[in-house]
Amino acid sequence: MSKAKEAIIRTDCNGATVCDEEEDFLAKRGEHEMGSMIRTTGVLVTIFFSGSSLIGCSTPELPIGKAPKSVSIETVPLSPTGIGKTSTASTETYGNDEIVESQHFYTGPPHVLSSGKIAYLTFDDGPSESTSKILHILKKFGVTATFFVIGADTSEGRALYKQIVAEGHALGNHTYTHDYNRIYKSPEAFMKDVRRLDQLLEETVGYRPDILRFPGGSNNHLSWKPGGRGIMRKVASEVKKEGYQYFDWNVSSTDAAAPVQAREMIIDSVLSASRGKKSIIVLMHDNTYKTTTLEALPIVIKKLQAAGFHFEKLKKSSFTFQFLEP
Repeated sequence: MSKAKEAIIRTDCNGATVCDEEEDFLAKRGEHEMGSMIRTTGVLVTIFFSGSSLIGCSTPELPIGKAPKSVSIETVPLSPTGIGKTSTASTETYGNDEIVESQHFYTGPPHVLSSGKIAYLTFDDGPSESTSKILHILKKFGVTATFFVIGADTSEGRALYKQIVAEGHALGNHTYTHDYNRIYKSPEAFMKDVRRLDQLLEETVGYRPDILRFPGGSNNHLSWKPGGRGIMRKVASEVKKEGYQYFDWNVSSTDAAAPVQAREMIIDSVLSASRGKKSIIVLMHDNTYKTTTLEALPIVIKKLQAAGFHFEKLKKSSFTFQFLEP
């Protein structure tokens, strides 16, 4: 596993500790602790907010009818399927005997070895009403990505799982419910939720992913309330034992730092954090109301290509970045 030589530790909106390489972070951003990125006359000032009021991957989508206004983008038209409703956490219960699973083994499409500067675009929390638009942009540029999805057991949700795979992208498990209070009670509770999504994906696309991302990241602090301070180390250990590889990120788009993050801030965050790195795992979100992520995506792709990166989807043997090692 690759790690930064020197790291700056900060806390994101999910309560997770995020590492930035010192040479990328301090030289370009200064030693500030609060605020947001503001580009002014070519100078990048960095401040960081943290707070449970910010909407990111750990919170549900904004209520319908209260969607913030945003600039329209030129992508495929959105069908009124109601997919956005499926990306919120499920609250239904299920019995102990519904899912029986031993160690997990991958049975999906074959993987291809890669080299050079690699960018892994990752989208958390889908499927949503943005999924088809993201796929349209990716197809336009001929790049692949990884979707860390949650449970959407509807006809629309299943159709989007199938579309992601049919267009050559990877599916990763992001738990079925994305409910911190449920999944982080214990390693057993976490694995039950993971296997529930595995079962849905296998029924829908024909295989269970062997890659996973923890809601909030592997060292999030929001897990402490239901499971105690040591819960993430226990859960990460169990995930490894069950045959999965988990992925955090070494480049954040910051699109989870606000209900609708500024497009330029998303672009600047990705580009500045990517400098000096050979392999990057970029965190973005597949969320109905995060329209500026869609607006920023084509520019991010073009600028990363200009910097010498090519794009690939994650697989178990890919470069990984983990905030916490079990």
